[in-house]
Amino acid sequence: MSIEIKNKILKNCAELFYKYGIKSISVDDISFSTGISKKTFYEHFENKNDVVKAITNQFINKIKVFNKEIVEEKTDVFYKLLKIYKKMLSQFNSCNPSFIYDIQKFYPDVYELFIEFRDKELNFLITNLIKQGKTEGLFRENIDENIIYKLHINRMNAVIEGSLLPEKSIANPIFFEFVVIGLIGITTIKGHEILENKLNEYKNEKNF
Repeated sequence: MSIEIKNKILKNCAELFYKYGIKSISVDDISFSTGISKKTFYEHFENKNDVVKAITNQFINKIKVFNKEIVEEKTDVFYKLLKIYKKMLSQFNSCNPSFIYDIQKFYPDVYELFIEFRDKELNFLITNLIKQGKTEGLFRENIDENIIYKLHINRMNAVIEGSLLPEKSIANPIFFEFVVIGLIGITTIKGHEILENKLNEYKNEKNF
C-alpha cells in the first residue's frame, strides 16, 4: 500500500506541476488533491523538493527509454533523429513552461539533472547518429557534429523555454519544421533525397 500511495502522490503532483508550474503548488494543495493528510505526505517524502526531484527523474527516464528503443530499431539515421527530436517536443508540450522555469529558478540542484542529461547522454546519442550519417554519406564530412548538436539543442531549448515564438504552442508544427531545416542544412545531395522521402513518409504516417 505504501508504494501505491507514493506512486499516487507522484502521479498527482506531476499532473499539478505540469499544468500549473511548481511554485504555486503547496504541500496543502498536494495533500488535498491527492486525498491524503499532510502527515501521510511527509511519511513518503521529506519535502516538496524531494517530489520535484523524483518527478524530474521520471520525466528524464521516459525520454531515455524512448531514445534507447529508437536507437535499437533497424531504421535509418534520419528516422531516428526525427523521432527523437519529435518526442522531446511532445514531452515538453505536456508541461506548462513555468514547470521548467520554476525548476531552473527555485530548484537548481534538480535542474542539474536536465543539464547532465543534455550534456552527456543526449549529446553522446545525437553526435553519434550524426557521425553515422557522415560515414553513410548522408551528412557533409566537413561539419562538426558537436557544434551541430549545440545549435540544435539551443534552438530546442528556446522552443521549450518559450523564448522562440512565445505566442505559439510547442505542439505547433512550425517547431518540428525548425528541426527539419536544421537537418537539411547539413545533408549531402544523397542525404537530401533520402530525407525528402522520409518526410513524405512522415506526412502519411500519423504514428511517426
